Amino acid sequence: MRLPTVMSPRLTLLLLRAQAALQRLREDRGASTLEWVVLTTLIIGIAIAAAAVMKDKVTEWLAKIP
Repeated sequence: MRLPTVMSPRLTLLLLRAQAALQRLREDRGASTLEWVVLTTLIIGIAIAAAAVMKDKVTEWLAKIP
């Protein structure tokens, strides 16, 4: 069985911003601790949001099963 893999536009935008920030950090090689903390917090927030969306979609999907 395959669950729907639809991501909200906001989540997509957050992922793109996180990828861009990570790329800049890789290029700079001088990232401060604060930048790493902010980036890590953003990634954790995205993971929590994605888990919430997936849980909601799975719950909807399971509710449709007779």
